[in-house]
Amino acid sequence: MPCTLKCPDCGREYRLGSLMWRCECGAPLQVSCDSFEFRPVHGLRSMWRYRASLPLVDRAEPVTLGEGGTPTLKVEMLGLRVFFKLEFLNPTGSFKDRGSSLMVTNLKASRVAELVEDSSGNAGASISAYSSAAGINCRIYTPATAPHGKKLQIRLYGARLVEVEGGRGEATRRALGELGNAFYASHLWSPFFPEANATIAYEFYEENGVPDAVVAPVGSGGLFLGVYLGFKRLHEYGYSGSRPRMFAVQSASNPILYEALHGKPYENIEAEPVADGIMVPNPPRLGEVVESIRESGGGLVVVDKRGIVEGLKTLAKQGILVEPTSATVVPAIRRLAEEGLVDRGESVLAPLTGSGLKALEKIERLLEY
Repeated sequence: MPCTLKCPDCGREYRLGSLMWRCECGAPLQVSCDSFEFRPVHGLRSMWRYRASLPLVDRAEPVTLGEGGTPTLKVEMLGLRVFFKLEFLNPTGSFKDRGSSLMVTNLKASRVAELVEDSSGNAGASISAYSSAAGINCRIYTPATAPHGKKLQIRLYGARLVEVEGGRGEATRRALGELGNAFYASHLWSPFFPEANATIAYEFYEENGVPDAVVAPVGSGGLFLGVYLGFKRLHEYGYSGSRPRMFAVQSASNPILYEALHGKPYENIEAEPVADGIMVPNPPRLGEVVESIRESGGGLVVVDKRGIVEGLKTLAKQGILVEPTSATVVPAIRRLAEEGLVDRGESVLAPLTGSGLKALEKIERLLEY
């Protein structure tokens, strides 16, 4: 499948294997392919079941830990058929493993020897694991306040952990300022993360068809955009007869998508960053997320701390332990149902993105709320 890296802003194109983490004009790059082929590999249950649909550098061999192929749990909620996609069952405990696998596969094929990433935790842990599997040196910059379990993962996988005072934005500045000869393998900027997350849509389509709606948390936007792209391609190339409405979820502590979508600030901002996985201050693909929401006929739900806590409790009573970011989908689905944006009898796909085992201390504090 011939593919290039293309800038949607200025139109520049680069080879797929070019070591460019963004366009020369400063915009994030996208993968552009001449065709799309949905040809699942029979008998393989992993993201690489859809290898024919993934953009790969010439002669690249998958760096895989068995990511993808996650189970789906169907529950009845408020008259809706809700399908929780258990992405926290990926090898390092989050959906980020899909993007890490594809990105590191292509970086290894491009002979990258060292990479740098900044992350609030899950992406750093994931990229550390896949870098180790690929034999690539890795440095991860995290806020000092990141969950202990995620920072421990990073160190155990063999990466050099750099804890940064000052929050998520400062971690990014430090990472870029101390690159040296390493490649900046940011999950926020990598065009391979949305491409890998499209396999979530492919898996769901094979097992359940096309949902009426998708409800997913948005931090960098890689998950949301990937699921959107997956269902869009299946429809445009004639594999499915419909597409879902895409509903983004953000927390009241970082509702930056609200202003981008509605052109006005969110009024009830909360000071406490409850859902750290979506505390991304300046996601480079924000405009792409806005476009995908509008194009799909979806929307945005901003949830507060109380809703997130109730989401955690609701899922826990069903035997599902997730981190606070994942729990945001539950109050979001409730709000959408109450406002009539999803109707009784409709199907809703809701990815649960990260394991609660990584954030037990934070969850314990929240349950006291």
